[in-house]
Amino acid sequence: MHVFSIGDTNFAVDAAKSSISVAALANGMREINITVEADDEEFMRLTEDDDAPWSWALYPPSFSLHGLLVAGTDAAPLHGLAVDASSTDCECSLYMMEYRDVADLCLVELSAQRLALTGKVDFFGESLPFAIDLPRAA
Repeated sequence: MHVFSIGDTNFAVDAAKSSISVAALANGMREINITVEADDEEFMRLTEDDDAPWSWALYPPSFSLHGLLVAGTDAAPLHGLAVDASSTDCECSLYMMEYRDVADLCLVELSAQRLALTGKVDFFGESLPFAIDLPRAA
């Protein structure tokens, strides 16, 4: 299943609009770039009712993590990597009608088979858990 959840809501993932790249750099580091877009159809279904919790939003959420540098040039999977989302060394954001503050970001797994990450995102002063979990083609 393709999960892009915020709080108790799974917006699902639009795999065609999402991308993950890991590039080996000459300095012995890997650069990770991740963009995950929620599914438009699932978003429309979730916001169809005017009383729905997310009915105020006009667009589905989008997550990006760009320019994250990790030691190692091999393709070894990453597990349990804590990421400082407020660092200026990389760009991290969750966008839903505006850029939202991300905290406690953890790259649970980044391998040839799977991307899984967790964190918290601020919505109107409330910190909500979010998670992304999707299979990757080997």
